Amino acid sequence: MPHILTGILSLIQYKNDIEGNFREELRPERCECCGKLKPHRHGSYPRQTAGGKNKSDASINPIQIQRYYCPSCCKTMSVLPECIPRKRWYLWSIQEVVLSLYAQGLSLNKIAKSCRLSRHSISRWISRFNERFLVHRDTLIQIKSTLAQYITFRTFWNACLGLMHLSEAMRLCHVSGVIVP
Repeated sequence: MPHILTGILSLIQYKNDIEGNFREELRPERCECCGKLKPHRHGSYPRQTAGGKNKSDASINPIQIQRYYCPSCCKTMSVLPECIPRKRWYLWSIQEVVLSLYAQGLSLNKIAKSCRLSRHSISRWISRFNERFLVHRDTLIQIKSTLAQYITFRTFWNACLGLMHLSEAMRLCHVSGVIVP
C-alpha cells in the first residue's frame, strides 16, 4: 500500500512542495512492508498524467514521484500525492467531475461531450465505482455518518462529493484497506 500525501489536491501544489525544498513531513513515517521507522530517500521516477496542464496550458508533466528505501526489508516504496490515483492515467479531479455529472443524472454521452473524454473511459470509471459501491459506501459511512441516509449510487455520490473531494474519499478507503477503483 503506497503512502499518500494528504491535502495535496493539484499537481502544481505537489510540484512546488517536492521540487522546492524537500520537507521532512513528506517522508513516510514507517516502511509500508515491515514498519521500520523513517525509510531513506531513494530518488524519484517520472510519471505522466492526463490533465497535467496548468492554467497557461503549459504541461507540468512529468511529475517526479518520490521513492523511499527501507534498509531493514530492502524494499522501495512510492509516495503519491492525494491528487494522483494509483495505476490510473487521469487525475482524481477529472474523475470527480465525471462521477458528479453522472450522479446528477447526465447520460454518458452528454458527459463525454461536455468533458471531452472518451465515452468508453467514462463508462469504465462508472462501472468500477458501481462494482465497489457498497464497500466504498460502508467504509465512508463509518467515517462520515451523515452519509448513511443515502442508499442509492447516485444519491450517495452526490452527497459524498458535496462533503469531500473524490481524492479524499478514495484516500480514506485506501487507508481503510478497501480496493480503490
